[in-house]
Amino acid sequence: MFAQKRIIYIIIIIFLGLIKFELMAEPTLYFPCGTTIDWGIVKPKDHPLNTEIILQNTGTDTLIINNVQPTCGCTTAPLRKSILAPGEKTSMIITLSIINYTGDIEKVIRVYSNDPKASIVDLHLKANIRRDIFVSPSSFISFTDLKVGETGKQIVNIQNVSDRDVTIKIGSYSPSNLKFLIHDNQVLKKGESFPLEISITPSEAGILKGKIEILTSHPDYQEVPIFIFGDIKKSPLFIGN
Repeated sequence: MFAQKRIIYIIIIIFLGLIKFELMAEPTLYFPCGTTIDWGIVKPKDHPLNTEIILQNTGTDTLIINNVQPTCGCTTAPLRKSILAPGEKTSMIITLSIINYTGDIEKVIRVYSNDPKASIVDLHLKANIRRDIFVSPSSFISFTDLKVGETGKQIVNIQNVSDRDVTIKIGSYSPSNLKFLIHDNQVLKKGESFPLEISITPSEAGILKGKIEILTSHPDYQEVPIFIFGDIKKSPLFIGN
């Protein structure tokens, strides 16, 4: 009789232990190499930046990664596997486009999972894009207060901080009614800048959106893009605009 009670007691203890284990079991999302990826100083020729990182479930229950969401269109981060058993690993291939950036940048990838203690984890991507030939104050130019039939002008500086003299010229551009004050194969000495005047006389109202390619003789910076945008309003002086 005593032996039977002892067996029943042991079974109860085991059963309660299993219940406790189930109640305590939880998934844990872990990044062995941390949540910051820093490429340091890079150049446009390194575009795009790529890396592969490891994700692991160090918990005691199944980890489900519900979503991986880059907060910028310049980033992709496909995940090889989204459901991980305890102890299992997978990887994420991260690609960061740097073609339109200069200087220090930081982008974020947001990872959503069923980890009860960290359901949202931010991965930080960092890089310092160094360009020896660049546009200042910005490669994004806004034409404000444009009106049909009136000429709008903007001036940007093409800067050369490389160790050599280069020549620059206008390559492809849009829209076709853009005009520039620059000579073909304009010489830009090292350490100097060239003030590029860009003008446009719109013929119809609407949204202005375009791109200019500055071509250079530098082997590492053969194309320097400039992006333009604006809002063209109607003018009472031009009928039918």
